[in-house]
Amino acid sequence: MTKTKNYRVTPKNNKWIIQSIETRKTISVDGAPFKLKSDAEQAMFNLELSGSATPIKKDPGGVTFHDAFQKFAQAKLDLKNSKNRINQTSLSRYQREFDLRISKYISPTLLLTEFKLQQMEQFLKAAFDDGVPFKTLRNSVKDIRHFIRKANMYGWDVCRDMETFKIYDYPYVIPKDDDLLFRKETKILDDNLCMVMINTNYEQMWNDINAANRFAILCLLFIFGLRASELAAIKRSNVDLNNKILKIQGVYIQAEGGYLNRTKNRGSKRDIPLDDDAVRFFEMWFEYLDKNHKYSNWVLPGLRGDGPLSYKYINAQIWKNYAEHGLAEIVCRRDGHVKILSSSLKGSPTKTFRHKLCSTLISNMQKYNLDPNQVKARAGHLKYETTAEIYGNKLVGISKSDQDKLAKATGKALNTNLISQVITKK
Repeated sequence: MTKTKNYRVTPKNNKWIIQSIETRKTISVDGAPFKLKSDAEQAMFNLELSGSATPIKKDPGGVTFHDAFQKFAQAKLDLKNSKNRINQTSLSRYQREFDLRISKYISPTLLLTEFKLQQMEQFLKAAFDDGVPFKTLRNSVKDIRHFIRKANMYGWDVCRDMETFKIYDYPYVIPKDDDLLFRKETKILDDNLCMVMINTNYEQMWNDINAANRFAILCLLFIFGLRASELAAIKRSNVDLNNKILKIQGVYIQAEGGYLNRTKNRGSKRDIPLDDDAVRFFEMWFEYLDKNHKYSNWVLPGLRGDGPLSYKYINAQIWKNYAEHGLAEIVCRRDGHVKILSSSLKGSPTKTFRHKLCSTLISNMQKYNLDPNQVKARAGHLKYETTAEIYGNKLVGISKSDQDKLAKATGKALNTNLISQVITKK
C-alpha cells in the first residue's frame, strides 16, 4: 500500500514553511519559518515519519550545535595572551567559521547530539548551492571535525559520527573543474624576469626610497628565498660578512608587537652561508644604508627611519612590481593597502622565490653533491621530508641540453624509434 504524502514545503515572506496538503494550513514545528529550504524539508520528512500531524518538538534539554560551537570559538579566542606565541588570526578562524557559514547553513535549533551524516550533508549542500567554494567547504569540514573532537574531550554530549568525515565522500559538492578542486600551484619566475625587476629598481633606488626597498627585497628574496616575516626581521647585526653568514633569528609581525624572538619552527632559526655574490650585495646595500639610514639597525629600514618594514609592506611592494610586469592586476586603496584583482601567482607574492630556492636545491642535489640535511637546513625545516613534500614536485631551471638529454633517455627507454620506423616506411 502506497503511503500518501501529507505535507509540502512552500515559500512565505522569503522563508520556508510546512503546510498540510489537505487543509492548506501552516503546520507549526520547531524552528519554523525556516531560512533554508533543506531545513524545512528535513522537518517535513520527520513529520511524515511520525505518521500524524502532531508537530515534532525537539528535546528542550539538549545543547544546540550553535551554542556549543560559539562556546568553543570563544574558548579559542581566550587562549591568546601577551606572553604566548599563539597567532590571533588562527584562533579567530572558528568565530569566522560560525559567523560566515555555520550560523547561515545549520539550523539554530539543531542539537549537538543530532549532528550526524544527514546534517553534515545538508550543511554542505546549502552552502555549496549558495556559492561557497569547495576549498572553503573543505576547511569548514576540517574545522567542524576539530570542534567535535574537542567537544568530546570537554565532556560535552556530542555525536562523534562526523569526527572522521571526509568531504570527498559527498560527491554533490565535488567540482568538475580541477582549478576549483585542487590547490593552485605556485608559479616560479624565470631568472630573466627576476633580473628585469631587480635592475629596474636598482636604477630608480637613488631617487626613490620605495624603489630602494624593492631592490633590496627582491635581491634578498632571490638569493635566500626567505619568508616575508623573516625578511622583515633581519637586523644589520644578523649579517656577519667576516664569516660570510646571515643569521635568521626571529620574525617581525606588526600585528603581534613587532620583532619576535621566534621563528615558524626550530629549524627556521638558522645560519645561512653567504657566497661571494651575496657578500657583494650586502656590501653595496650597507653603503647605501650608511648614506641614507645611518642610524638604523635594520637591513630594511622603515620609511620614517623608526623601524623595519612590515611584511605587509613587503608583499605590497612586490605585488606592485608584478603588476608592472603583467603578473597581476591590483588596486591601491587610499590607505595604502593593495587589493589583488587577479593574478597568475598563488598566495603571498614572496612564495614564488621560496619555491624557486627550495625546488632548485632539490633538483640539483646530485649535481652539487648536496645531502638532505643541507637542503632542509637551508630551507628552514626540521625534516627533509617536509621540504620534499612541498617543493619536490617541480622541475626547475632545466637547461636546453638537459631537456634534450631527458627526452633522449626517455625515448631510448620506451623504444620510441619504432614510431619513426613506421613513419619513414615507404
